[in-house]
Amino acid sequence: MQIIDTQNKLDEALRDIKSNKIIGVDTEFVRTNSFWPKLCTIQISTKSNFYLIDALSNLNNERLWEAFTNKDITKIIHSSRQDIEAIFYISQKVPYPIFDTQLAAMFTGFREAISYSQIVDEIFQIKIDKKLQYSDWSKRPINKEMLDYAKDDVKYLIPIFQYLSLQIESQSKAEWFLEEVENVHNKSIELSKKMIQPIDNIGKKISTDRDPLSCAKELRDEIAICYNIPRKDVLSDTKLNEIFKSKIDNIEDLRIFLNDNQVFTNSPHLLSMLHEFLFEISKNKRIKFSKKILSKNQKIILKLLNDALENNAKKYNICPHIIATQREIRDFITRGNKFPKFTNGWRNSVFGKDAEAILNSN
Repeated sequence: MQIIDTQNKLDEALRDIKSNKIIGVDTEFVRTNSFWPKLCTIQISTKSNFYLIDALSNLNNERLWEAFTNKDITKIIHSSRQDIEAIFYISQKVPYPIFDTQLAAMFTGFREAISYSQIVDEIFQIKIDKKLQYSDWSKRPINKEMLDYAKDDVKYLIPIFQYLSLQIESQSKAEWFLEEVENVHNKSIELSKKMIQPIDNIGKKISTDRDPLSCAKELRDEIAICYNIPRKDVLSDTKLNEIFKSKIDNIEDLRIFLNDNQVFTNSPHLLSMLHEFLFEISKNKRIKFSKKILSKNQKIILKLLNDALENNAKKYNICPHIIATQREIRDFITRGNKFPKFTNGWRNSVFGKDAEAILNSN
């Protein structure tokens, strides 16, 4: 694996990278005191080479970002969300198109959230040492042990892509998978918009027709994104629960309650924004903190839905979790949610129609 830490090396590597239709991509970053990850390295595999691009070197990466958004080059990434975030924060570009190997694996019968090392082991019977997974990748120089680890993390991406692509095609799931990849891409675009939105726009596009606690968490996340600080430093889930339970209804009480929180004590504007938002979402709404207890009939429906989910997942050889989550199913039963995610797109064919039939018959 070549370390790319000069402009000449990068320009030469890009000639190879841009000549390929598919490339493997992985990143290493640190994320301790920020919302956004600090990108440290980018690993890329092509059909014949492996590169480690030092993101902390003083390089002009514009042509690299062009490759990451080139529609003729598929970027193969395992569990892509954090890698996309790390690349976006430094480049303002969302990599596209991508082939997420974790997502593809779940479409072909592998278990939920399977790791890269697990899928390499299951497909190729090769063990990968992950002991350096949580190393400090901001340290320089990068030693040989770290370089070998970084190479292993992209070495099998193209072979995995080739294997899973064949599985998806042979099982006639290409359209379903592409639909889900588009969903992932759209979520990345939405996250990127939140990063660049003006501070005064925070919270203005949050739908408030849900339970207030979920709305408050979304506001918390938008503040964390905008100020690039960890969610917990804005408001922990525990603190949000305490705010609602204490029934704070004026800004002075809220200020006293948050007197040890520098995010709000140092910004009267943010404190006022939080107070107005909490007041708006809380009026005429009852906050419930415990899981709703199902009635006897609802428990029967839940079992019928889960049985149908399990049977259909086996029938279509798809991980059940990607079809529908337990929370989505419970909401479907208890809140009368007429349009859950599993009643749209490919999920409707696999499970949604059966779920609606079960609910309507009971």
